[in-house]
Amino acid sequence: MAVVRLPGSGTLAVLLLLASAQAVDTREAPRASEYQVKAAFLYNFAKFVHWPDERTLGPAFTVAVLGEDPFGGILESTFAGKTILDRNVEVRRISAPEAAGKFQILFIGSSERPRLAEILKALEGTSVLTVGEMDGFSDRGGMITFKLKNDLVRFDINLDQVERAHLKMSSQLIRLALRVISKGDGV
Repeated sequence: MAVVRLPGSGTLAVLLLLASAQAVDTREAPRASEYQVKAAFLYNFAKFVHWPDERTLGPAFTVAVLGEDPFGGILESTFAGKTILDRNVEVRRISAPEAAGKFQILFIGSSERPRLAEILKALEGTSVLTVGEMDGFSDRGGMITFKLKNDLVRFDINLDQVERAHLKMSSQLIRLALRVISKGDGV
């Protein structure tokens, strides 16, 4: 896969490499696992999303997992030593959706499928970027859904939900989506 480097988009090149890395059969380097790639995407999503008032985000940029955690320790190793918006990154695991409103990125595990509507309702009025991997996540009100297509990690974006949370998503990120859900012309 060719990587096109756009001005100011070094991270975009990383995303494209991640998307293509799984398709390349390398004998020298071990292949990244599905959840290593998804964790790297979570890190890079933060670079292509702007929160409404980034000055008030708090001392740390927080990524939380609600429900069953498929990442194990991969999130900690992915975010170790990294900063987002000049803040150290913290990873948390939570069980109650009411606590999720204070985080910047919330990965909602597939175990939460039965109560997804309740979780998303609890997040109304917040600016939390919601990410999941369960079927229909973006169609049911989530913002970004990871998908596997031909053994590649890709994603759908529900741009209407992103805008409802007053988040601004880079057009570069939107262009990488398999599918964009938008009733408006916000792209």
